[in-house]
Amino acid sequence: MDFLNEKIKTIYFKYLSAAFGSALITSIYSIVDMAMVGQYHGPEGSAALAVVAPVWNIIYSFGLLMGIGGSILFSTIRGKADGNERKSNEYFTASVIGSIVLALIIWALIICFDRQLLVFFGAQDHTLTLAREYVRPIKVAIPFFLFNQMLAAYLRNDKNPALATGAVLAGGIFNIFGDYFFVFVCDMGAYGAGLATAIGSTISFLAMLSHFFMKKNTLRLVRPERLFGKLKEILVTGFSTFFIDVAMGILTILFNRQIMIYLGTNALAVYGVIVNISTFVQCCHFPVLRTLLPASAAEYLFHILFPGADEA
Repeated sequence: MDFLNEKIKTIYFKYLSAAFGSALITSIYSIVDMAMVGQYHGPEGSAALAVVAPVWNIIYSFGLLMGIGGSILFSTIRGKADGNERKSNEYFTASVIGSIVLALIIWALIICFDRQLLVFFGAQDHTLTLAREYVRPIKVAIPFFLFNQMLAAYLRNDKNPALATGAVLAGGIFNIFGDYFFVFVCDMGAYGAGLATAIGSTISFLAMLSHFFMKKNTLRLVRPERLFGKLKEILVTGFSTFFIDVAMGILTILFNRQIMIYLGTNALAVYGVIVNISTFVQCCHFPVLRTLLPASAAEYLFHILFPGADEA
């Protein structure tokens, strides 16, 4: 896919279908988990997953911070000239390093302080027990959730949006059927839903890694110059996307806590459903903007460097 020579409309709809599909299946993850756990445990199960919802916002937001922030700079440099592959890969490497650091920090926090975090997010009594059961298998796969967001952004910018979508679809489809199997057939309840989600995320991650064995792959790990400077650029570029997602998590925490104080578990279960509907709506409109990033970054820089090229 040639960002500079192909028609924008063609590129846009190719990327839109890919981005929309992957975003949609991500929202379905949460909806299916809540439906299965709610059916198995009742309102307390739905409430427990509402408590866990901010965890996803936080993890995904950091993945998007590194992925969107870095991939915009990656595409901008690729738009300059064919000889900038190494420099663009310095941003990819910086994103990988940043993602590793963030994943390790989040991993350590959730493993060591899961109870305290869930209580802070609004869990109480049996809701806390169910939330911890759900999170227990997910602890193992936490880095994969963050890396999936980061890699998906880079795969779209490395002209392989179909793989990014296919990887997320593969994990999502497994999660849907795995939820039913582990929750009901294996009688695992909330733990089974968490296990299916963790395995689904791992499948998506492994599928995305296949990109690095393809001939079309141009992503390379290189030694970046001025690593901290590049990380700062990535943080600045991706901050707006990060802020939107993390703000949703903060709002969910505030609502969870107030609902549990004044209305109780049943009300939180209802709110959990509303949160999932909100996530679904977000996943429908976010791809419209994110689809523009790969082509627009390259196009913009091309016209800055070569004004009047179209007329020529």
